[in-house]
Amino acid sequence: MIGASYYQFKNYPEERQVKLFLGALERQDYSGAYQIWHPSAYYKFNDFSQDWGPEGLHGQIHDFSITGSHARGSGVIVDARVNGGQEISLWVEKGDKSLSFPPSL
Repeated sequence: MIGASYYQFKNYPEERQVKLFLGALERQDYSGAYQIWHPSAYYKFNDFSQDWGPEGLHGQIHDFSITGSHARGSGVIVDARVNGGQEISLWVEKGDKSLSFPPSL
């Protein structure tokens, strides 16, 4: 029982970070989503907008659900379904909860 609970919730902080991020995108709070992403000097707001804005990779986010997660080294890959069917994966660094695209495995 304890083992099952641990397994079910061990990636909860990282899944929560992705929920906060996708929720901000759903509300069209792109500035807030950019801050949740923890941007680097090499990923400016303009770059972020091209990837995550209304005309970005996935279009306007209307709905989402977390479908799974798995730890890999220093981070967690969180899988989500957006807009009723698109599957996406995001990398969440365990230490600072910064988001990025998952590394190639």
